[in-house]
Amino acid sequence: MDVRLSVKEKIGFSVGDMAGNFVYQSVVLLLAYYYTDVYGLDAVTVTGIFIFVRVFDAITDPLVGVLVDRNQSRWGKYRPFLMFLCVPYAVASVLVFTVPDFSEQGKIIYAYVTYALLMLLFTATNIPYFGLGSVMTSSVSERISLNSYRFVAATGGGLIVAACVLPLADILGAGDKAVGYQQAMIVMAVLSVILFMICVATTKERVEPLIDENRDAKKEIKQVLKNDQWRLLGLSVLVLVTSQTIKGTLFAYYINYYAKDAGIALSLFLSVWMIGGMFGSSLSNKLTQLMCKRNAWVMLCFISAALSALTYFISASAMMMILVMQFFVGFFNQMMAPLITSTMAEVTDYGELKNKSRQDGLIASFTLFMLKVGLAVGGALATYFLAFYGYQSGGVAQTQETISGILLIFTLAPAVGFVITGLIISKIKLDRTTVVENEQRLQTLRMGNAKNECAYE
Repeated sequence: MDVRLSVKEKIGFSVGDMAGNFVYQSVVLLLAYYYTDVYGLDAVTVTGIFIFVRVFDAITDPLVGVLVDRNQSRWGKYRPFLMFLCVPYAVASVLVFTVPDFSEQGKIIYAYVTYALLMLLFTATNIPYFGLGSVMTSSVSERISLNSYRFVAATGGGLIVAACVLPLADILGAGDKAVGYQQAMIVMAVLSVILFMICVATTKERVEPLIDENRDAKKEIKQVLKNDQWRLLGLSVLVLVTSQTIKGTLFAYYINYYAKDAGIALSLFLSVWMIGGMFGSSLSNKLTQLMCKRNAWVMLCFISAALSALTYFISASAMMMILVMQFFVGFFNQMMAPLITSTMAEVTDYGELKNKSRQDGLIASFTLFMLKVGLAVGGALATYFLAFYGYQSGGVAQTQETISGILLIFTLAPAVGFVITGLIISKIKLDRTTVVENEQRLQTLRMGNAKNECAYE
């Protein structure tokens, strides 16, 4: 239904992503550093964990997408997953940030198992969350507005992680980093459950698919893979998230080993980036009102690339300049986030017109899989290059070669990725005119007019 959503419902929906980002941003910003400098794993082992979990995801993500698309209950299609899985998801996040009293080999196995479990539950909550945003309204403008609210809250979740987890770990751990991280994540986990339940209680599923019976899972998977607009979206998400994760993974290493002002806390550095991101997310909707969303996304990629590259030339002692630059990197980079999810809904609309079958869950699962591949590839590349440049785990002093390598990969590698992302997005044909036409045709079909119309023949 083409309805205007209330501010209350938009906020209620958005806090669901804040809940998810308590874990997601902890993984992006802290997990590699936690594994090497607190848990005690070497960078090569961490790389192996990241790659293994993505292979695991390749199997589970489409299965979860099929399950979500077929779910029907008195609470709706998507909301029950958030309702019943938010607690296991929260528990898994604590287990990942817990150092067990095991042998070295036992600790490695524990890390593999708990991280894989966390990512499975991340999939099982985020696919339905993505789908929920697509069925709250069919209005293109309302979806963009909804996702602007969502990513302000999501970035707010990242800001809470950046500003609070490390200080909480210091306070609660009383000098023991392992205990501190665990206790801090318990706090984040409890808040996550509360926010997920608020999301469930304040949202409503409205959009009904054109056809929702006699569904063939194998056929639907093929339809998603044949959707040329999804392929471009999926590839752009993969490259973008890989680039962002390389940068996010190396945040802690960059500030701890490159920057010369020890008085600036890591949490402040991360918080500045997140605050910039909150402002960027909030203005994303305004930007798309001024220009075509696709073109805006391309522009933001190139701006982010330029800013990341310029960071390479900032002196290690120029802390104020480093902080200012990271504010603007966060601002322009996070402005892209609402565009991804609203484009995903438009790609779903495109596929529904083409195949007369709506696949919110499957498209969300495949897109989320590409996001998690990017998360893994970015994390693996970051830790691989740390090992390549001779990084030593355990918080010890690093060589100048290692520090130079950290600077290079933190700044220039993401810049290249952002440029490639922009080039891929420029190939998407869902411009403003096409999106509006698709919205109108779907509304006509849902009202029972021209039910046998063939689209995109």
